[in-house]
Amino acid sequence: MTLELTDKVVVIGAGIFGISTTLALAKRYPELKIQVVDRFEPPVPDGSSVDTTRCIRVDYTNEIYSELASESLAKIKKDPVISQFFHETGMSYTYDGKHDRWEDFYLAGKESAEKANQAHPEKVVSLDSTEEVFKSIHGKEGAVPSAIDIGRKTWWNKGYRNFSNGFIDAELAMKAYYERANSYPNVTFTFSEVEKLNYYPTTNKFKSVSLKNGEEIAADLAIIAAGAWSGKLVNLQNICKMSAVEVGWLKLTPEEQENWKDMSITTNLSTGINLFPPYNGEMKVLRRSPGYKNTVTVANPDPKANDSIEISYPRTKVTNPSDWIPKDAEIAIRENLKEILPSLYQRPFDRTRLCWLTQTPSANFLIDHHPHSENILLATGGSAHAWKFVPVIGDKIVDFLEGTLEQRLVELWSWREKLGDKADNGSAPRMVGEPQEISQVIRTSGNENLCI
Repeated sequence: MTLELTDKVVVIGAGIFGISTTLALAKRYPELKIQVVDRFEPPVPDGSSVDTTRCIRVDYTNEIYSELASESLAKIKKDPVISQFFHETGMSYTYDGKHDRWEDFYLAGKESAEKANQAHPEKVVSLDSTEEVFKSIHGKEGAVPSAIDIGRKTWWNKGYRNFSNGFIDAELAMKAYYERANSYPNVTFTFSEVEKLNYYPTTNKFKSVSLKNGEEIAADLAIIAAGAWSGKLVNLQNICKMSAVEVGWLKLTPEEQENWKDMSITTNLSTGINLFPPYNGEMKVLRRSPGYKNTVTVANPDPKANDSIEISYPRTKVTNPSDWIPKDAEIAIRENLKEILPSLYQRPFDRTRLCWLTQTPSANFLIDHHPHSENILLATGGSAHAWKFVPVIGDKIVDFLEGTLEQRLVELWSWREKLGDKADNGSAPRMVGEPQEISQVIRTSGNENLCI
């Protein structure tokens, strides 16, 4: 099919891929009817696109992503609306100093940062010791905890700081992008959960979308941009893994906000910990762990199937409001705080969350036609690093639909690229291991805050 002959498109998901694609389609095809469906009006409360903070960075081991991230960052800075939500705090990458895969990611990222800042080399600063890493957060004051103080070898031992990076208020920015998309006369939004996709009888050709509110939406093309909710709508055959990582927020005093106001986002590649600068009176901490899964049995969504499949499906604050991050997650976070932010080591979390991700084996996005369904486009697989591409990814998706996307991106984001034994390319480094079953480890808000 060609977009010129398409009358109506339904976009399922109003997050990163969905909103960006809607904007690109609306600009290029003013006569095309575009209907966007999501469970909630953006900013979707439990979507991975929505958060207090999201990293905006250019430090990629893969040159393609580095180029796209630089283009996207420039657009964010020039956007009169979105730029007000971006905070150029810089971002530091650290690791324990061992000669392993984390050092490889660190060295490649530093090289990428230096290349992106060729015109301003002063924006990339080396942190060559445990003391320099610690003081990049705390300033010149404060005693650096020793291995004796923390009862083990130190983990935050070496790094670099890229002052060009920063974070964005993802909730406010997604609200602004949604309002922009909603301003186009050819775009309509519907807020209801999708029940299933329908196909023409005895074929694999997409026909319509059935919603839980009883409505049916017919369209010529369906774009599946539902992130971790996609596995119930189309059979992804395990080329995408849906899992959640742990996030917590700590309330800060005014003095602490002032003390740490100049810190960068600080990531430890070796332990998976991300620390965000003070924002709105709190600090966000997350861990890129192997994660957690929620296994459920659903009807096989392939058009001609009549069996069932097991998938991991989001269990969120919307469906389970009393959930609290597992014990092992909190222990790992606090063990890192003991070393790098010792005054927060035993502070209770104000709230926690499991953030759901759709991860591909290589961390490359999935933008391709579904191999077993006609007129179904997959736009997902954000792999914990897609947010920064909101200004550009929609145009790339529409390029793909038009057949004009450059071949290296077609191949990088293809279904075929996800097959076989693919290694993590380091675009969003994550800890090695298999996700745990949420039901076996989740706690509730009645037994939260493990202050060790």
